[in-house]
Amino acid sequence: MGRMRSVNEDSCDSYVRPDGARLLVVADGMGGHRGGATASREAVAAIGETFEQRFGDGASPDPGETLVEAIEQANARIHALSRQDPELAGMGTTVVALLLDRAGRAAIAHVGDSRCYRFRDRRLEPLTVDHSVVAEMLRRGVLTAEEAANHPRRNEILRSVGVLRDVDVELTPLELAPGDWILLCSDGLCGVVSDAEIDLVLANASSPEAAVEDLIRLANDSGGPDNVTVQILAVGDDWRADPNAPPLAWSGRAAAGGSGSTSPGGSGAASVRSGAADDGTRLGEVGAPHRSVSAEPGPARRAVLKRALFLAALAALAWWLLGGR
Repeated sequence: MGRMRSVNEDSCDSYVRPDGARLLVVADGMGGHRGGATASREAVAAIGETFEQRFGDGASPDPGETLVEAIEQANARIHALSRQDPELAGMGTTVVALLLDRAGRAAIAHVGDSRCYRFRDRRLEPLTVDHSVVAEMLRRGVLTAEEAANHPRRNEILRSVGVLRDVDVELTPLELAPGDWILLCSDGLCGVVSDAEIDLVLANASSPEAAVEDLIRLANDSGGPDNVTVQILAVGDDWRADPNAPPLAWSGRAAAGGSGSTSPGGSGAASVRSGAADDGTRLGEVGAPHRSVSAEPGPARRAVLKRALFLAALAALAWWLLGGR
């Protein structure tokens, strides 16, 4: 946990099926004293339940489609709970999840600003782009990276799970290779520790477990203003994907109802809006999947989504009034 929070609003878990299919998920909640913790916990539980159901009895469904369904289920559950309990009204959570099936097909899904990275050949590569005000300003060239690092709106996200009736899920296909480390984290890490610093820690770590401990320590030494959650999946040196596995159903296109988007994680990222195995596939250990840290709320994320949505609506109105119609 981070040193400045007394309530832990992060949740995470990892799941492994007997046939080698794996799921890692990290969620960072928001929404008051109870709401944030409830939202992240329910998201992780719902996503895990969908994974277990879809991959039960030896089934091997499409990883991307499974992740979309899982996050939609999480969104519906959290949204319903928030409407039933006034103390939970407006709660939501970010989500980043990695799903790997027994054939070696892998997909990443994310909503919000929790991130996924790949560490390969001693180089860190971001696989997700934040759904945030500052990330959008960076994309449009309004801000430089240096300006973004300390921008007053850097905690404002544009997408979340559970706040609205529908959810936009961004999917990214992932190609794995022996020796890869895949890192999932909440913004308690990437919000205070730079990518260059994360890269340096991973390059010098003796194991995934040591890397997790070192990254959490670094986040805390940097002030630890938020909960910190880190998971690392290490791909074994003898790992091989099944060359006969069918391609991901959604790879390279936007699924129905969604629009294509670009992500550095690989070709064919898609934004979707809702309305050791017997074949020799082996992975290394998941490094310390439950390492999560907490303390007093730092920069509030409680109302940032509502504020961002309000500002977006205001901008749209101004565009309409100025003749953009």
